[in-house]
Amino acid sequence: MNIVARSFARDSFARALSAEAFVRAMLDFERALAEAEADAGVIPAEAARVIAKACADLRPAPEAIASESKRSGSLAVPLVKALTEQVARVDARAAAFVHYGSTSQDVLDTALVLCVKPCLADADSVLATAVSRLSDHARRHAGVVMLGRTLMQPATPITAGLKIARWAAALHRCRLRLGVARDRALCVQLGGAVGTLDALGDKRAAVRGGVAERLGLGEARAWHDHRDELLRLMAELAIVTITVGKIARDVALLSQAEVGEMLESAPTKGVGGSSAMPHKRNPVACLQALAAAERVPGLMATLLSGAVGEHERALGGWQAELVTIPELVDAAGGALDALERIAGGLVVNAERMRANLESLQGLVFSERLARRLSRDTDRASAQALVDDWSAVAVKERRHLKDVAIAARPSLAGQIDDVFSLDAIVGELAPVLEETLAGIAEG
Repeated sequence: MNIVARSFARDSFARALSAEAFVRAMLDFERALAEAEADAGVIPAEAARVIAKACADLRPAPEAIASESKRSGSLAVPLVKALTEQVARVDARAAAFVHYGSTSQDVLDTALVLCVKPCLADADSVLATAVSRLSDHARRHAGVVMLGRTLMQPATPITAGLKIARWAAALHRCRLRLGVARDRALCVQLGGAVGTLDALGDKRAAVRGGVAERLGLGEARAWHDHRDELLRLMAELAIVTITVGKIARDVALLSQAEVGEMLESAPTKGVGGSSAMPHKRNPVACLQALAAAERVPGLMATLLSGAVGEHERALGGWQAELVTIPELVDAAGGALDALERIAGGLVVNAERMRANLESLQGLVFSERLARRLSRDTDRASAQALVDDWSAVAVKERRHLKDVAIAARPSLAGQIDDVFSLDAIVGELAPVLEETLAGIAEG
């Protein structure tokens, strides 16, 4: 991982995806394979014991393994060679049973899944906590009216609570989908040369189950040539990352000084500082989330392209996947790291929200006013009338309510609720509850 990527990484993900962790995961696979084969009577128990001990003792340098693998195109080849040599020093006969019946892709795919597994457990925890904290924020700010914005322009007012509740609901859906994809994809890969485990004969299922149990993975028939479940898992991680990025985009836009309606966290000395401008407090968590969200579409495209592999083992596509998946998972980790800080530290400036709302002189209530007028006339006529009044309000810098009453005095006392913030809070309360109820039901 380069130094720039490291500055955006989540520490737990970085450890799980490290070179050392991957090498250890490959050795864990070889140990589990030998032990499962011994239990099934495929290889001698003594050979399995020696192999397991060698797997525990061997400490190959990741850099040396990577360098040597350039000759074969597979990290598994130099690792199995080093393991075999280690076993042979103790028992030459046992060395013949190292990696028995397996192939390089079994080692690498299973090692990849083992490295991704703790990242997904961490992701689930972060998402659960973020959903809970954002739900609390939503209820706390249920009575705070703010501008809704469409196409980057002021639209009908909403509440800060509803906006935040929608963030929470989206993350909750992400968590549910990720959980389903995780359970289906975190499986051992064991297929041998072409996915048939010929060397194991009728013991193939027993050995596969034994390896899966020892590694804490699900058992699945060989998936080396069809990567659909793994791709689905990566797609869900990409969607998580994009969803966090969308939340970060909203917060970043609302934190601009000229808007000032939210902050990702309370200003803290030393956080978000500039190298040149002492006054700045940059939204660094939003920056981290958005940097991650920018990365994942291209990475996902590489995975989808690589999945169109040739026959029983792909040439180039599968290898590109092995390089790309850790990068995508790392990006997701960076987004989750940022989400943790945003959900925990979010600041809502209710006064600024109200001031920005009031600065528009009632124009954002135009739809509500037209709806009220349409009770006595057709919808098109009501909208045309309010459009004319809005033009006057802008030109003369008057409040839309005043313009409406001046043009039609009979509206005095009849349209107060159209421009009432309390009315908006009351009308949107059921929408807020409906949004949060989906989380509780999940």
